[in-house]
Amino acid sequence: MPILTVKVIARASQCAVVPQADGSFKIKLTQPAIEGRANEQLIALLAEHFHLSKSHIHIVGGAHTSIKRVQIDSESGS
Repeated sequence: MPILTVKVIARASQCAVVPQADGSFKIKLTQPAIEGRANEQLIALLAEHFHLSKSHIHIVGGAHTSIKRVQIDSESGS
């Protein structure tokens, strides 16, 4: 289960997932970092980017900061 380091930029003009040279990601979100709205949008955007359901994306560190650690659980085949 990979853990990604992401830098979140809240209240951006548009959403984007930007891979960085060091293997981390810069994530631009339109939602403000208030009441967890940016975190919810982050999970939804990463789920869409990696073609997974939102239940497979977990913030494991930095829930209240702009630098976050996000765990990606791959879908298991049935």
